[in-house]
Amino acid sequence: MDPEFGTGAVKVTPSVDANDFEMAKRHQLPVISIIDQYGKLTEPAPEKYRGMKVDEARAAVAADLKAAGALEKVDEEYLHSVATCYKCGRILEPRILPQWYVAMTKKPKRGGLSLRDAAVAAVKKKQTVFVPKRMEKIFMHWMKNLRDWNISRQIVWGIRIPVWYKDDAVRVSEKSPGAGWVQETDVFDTWFSSGQWPFAALGYPNKNDFKTFYPTTVMETGWDILFFWVARMMMLGLYVTGKTPFKQVYLHGLVRDKDRQKMSKSKGNVIDPLGVVEQYGTDALRMALTVGNTPGNDIVISEEKIKGYRNFANKVWNISRFVLMNQTVILERGRRPSDRIQWGKESRAALKHLDVTVKKVTKHMDNFKFYQAAEDVYHYVWHEFADKVIEQQKTRLQNPKTRKEVRALLLHMLATILKLLHPFMPYVTEAIWTEMPLKNKKMLIVEEWPK
Repeated sequence: MDPEFGTGAVKVTPSVDANDFEMAKRHQLPVISIIDQYGKLTEPAPEKYRGMKVDEARAAVAADLKAAGALEKVDEEYLHSVATCYKCGRILEPRILPQWYVAMTKKPKRGGLSLRDAAVAAVKKKQTVFVPKRMEKIFMHWMKNLRDWNISRQIVWGIRIPVWYKDDAVRVSEKSPGAGWVQETDVFDTWFSSGQWPFAALGYPNKNDFKTFYPTTVMETGWDILFFWVARMMMLGLYVTGKTPFKQVYLHGLVRDKDRQKMSKSKGNVIDPLGVVEQYGTDALRMALTVGNTPGNDIVISEEKIKGYRNFANKVWNISRFVLMNQTVILERGRRPSDRIQWGKESRAALKHLDVTVKKVTKHMDNFKFYQAAEDVYHYVWHEFADKVIEQQKTRLQNPKTRKEVRALLLHMLATILKLLHPFMPYVTEAIWTEMPLKNKKMLIVEEWPK
């Protein structure tokens, strides 16, 4: 605070400011509210100003002070932090109101750890692991400074809190207790309801889906809601079911524009995904969002990047057409051509390089390095398979002695490539897979991962 600014007197408004409210509690000050839920002044404001909106009342009070000679000066500009509506930008008038809370650090009456301590213990015991690992430190910092959770909101949409009032009685129930009872108008905080999603959506406690799929293996979401959603799901899941809802949490970054600015409608820098898909294809957008997207870090996306992966999709389509138009054999699903073909030196070298790529990509996938897996497949397809293998084999395709071997080699390599690329570009790979001359073929999405 600047000691040279203002009169030196501190205005305290416990009914509209959380810090002032805490101060008032410490000093036994009264909490006087003069603004209602419609933003209008009400009693105990002077009768003249009652019913006025805040802006109207502010101008009227200033005019009356000036008329009384009690106003020293007006319209001096200074910076001030105020709450505004995220949609329309209008100033919001905060109000301190009665709320519903969930105790976060208190042990439940039935025994056991508090909600916070149960979640912390699950992370320490590696029952839930964060990717990237540094997010564990952020999680622990949030939990260390945790306060009781305000789960009620005074808005017109949401799940109404199941509490009913009648005279001085209060009743908590899942259904209305009968005539004469009035339900609470507050609704649940969205994170309280969505925090129960992992078990509630699976039909806890009796449905087979819950018994089969809870806890799930991997939860994927943005790093910015690690506390707001992930921590709440963990705490509520542990409290209700006794198990953490997921074993691993993969936290991706936020999507930013080419100038590293957060995308927002107000800035006009949003890339419309539907428009991009229409112009460049879904696979191009998926690859652009995957390559370079390290966990926990924001990703830069631009139309130029998406366009580049559209060109890659075209490349995959064209090399596949080349391989397929040279095929006269039909391979049995699950069998390598090596089961019946004696590979030459060039073919063995190409297959060895392919096997190395498969192992490398598989390791990246297992370690949640999806960005690296996608990039490795991209470089292998374009710079190894297209630029080297196919070009080297074109001459051998013209030789009757090696033609059968080369056809089998290219078909096997293309089948493996399509499987590696499918998680990142599912549409073009599935379309090509339907044309593959393979016996007993299933859809690519349910085929076995290459080994």
